[in-house]
Amino acid sequence: MITIKSMSECTFAEVTKAWNRGFEGYFLPVTMTEESLVQRLGAEGYVLSLSVVAFDGAEPVGLVASGLRTIGNQKVAWNGGTGVATEYRRKGVGRLLIQATLDRYREAGVDVATLEALSQNEKAIALYDQLGYKLEDRLLFWERLDALHEHAFGTEADGRYQVRAALVQEVAGLPFYRSDVPWQNQWQSLRDAQALIVEDQEGQAVGYAMYKIVLSEEGKLNAIVLRQCAAQPAHADAKDILRTALAYLYAPNEVACRRTTFNLRASDEMLFELLAEAGFASSGTEQVYMSKQMEKEAVI
Repeated sequence: MITIKSMSECTFAEVTKAWNRGFEGYFLPVTMTEESLVQRLGAEGYVLSLSVVAFDGAEPVGLVASGLRTIGNQKVAWNGGTGVATEYRRKGVGRLLIQATLDRYREAGVDVATLEALSQNEKAIALYDQLGYKLEDRLLFWERLDALHEHAFGTEADGRYQVRAALVQEVAGLPFYRSDVPWQNQWQSLRDAQALIVEDQEGQAVGYAMYKIVLSEEGKLNAIVLRQCAAQPAHADAKDILRTALAYLYAPNEVACRRTTFNLRASDEMLFELLAEAGFASSGTEQVYMSKQMEKEAVI
């Protein structure tokens, strides 16, 4: 018989076993030790009372790991991973886990629930749809693996815009900062990331980007991973603002490294138009972004 427990009621050994069994043979398998899982749960802001583990008797056979953030005046919960052991898939365990998760969201007064799922995982997407999640967008992983040509993102914008380094917390305070993105691309998950602000000639912020730089053990540039890039909405020079940000963050052009995007929304069409012009293309990985408006618990 399958039972569901809150992660806060489980030992870390049980949670680790549920994680490793749940993601075994998955599209992107991630094997954890107890130590690495504890570190991940803490670093990424998971909430144990909102996360659940499925048991068959005393055996952990699946889990949903969730987090919670207040965005604006709303409580937004995110599903950071759903996994079911191979021999228990397609037997209703995933549905039980998601239903138990949604029950905990309601008890916590969550307003909006979000999740991402790999586009090829059609069965999971169908389940989420049945349980009230709606498709918001596609999430794209694009890349270029060689050096960029000199003017990959177009010519300089005649000195109209400058770039300065910033903290992600400063970017989050901009009036046009976007919080409607997957949880991993929100500033709270990017405290160790690089950030920049694009300013006009009057020193007004008109664009920003947040990204991660990956170095080798020898200190050489291995990868640059873009997590957010936006221009001030409806700005007449939005394309040049984005060009300026992209040219700065993906420099130096002559260095061959892995330049990528991570979970960027496909609806940011202008951004992907510029990336395509610079020779970026799909890495073959794509996700969907889904959300559910939560019903409030009735007050008795």
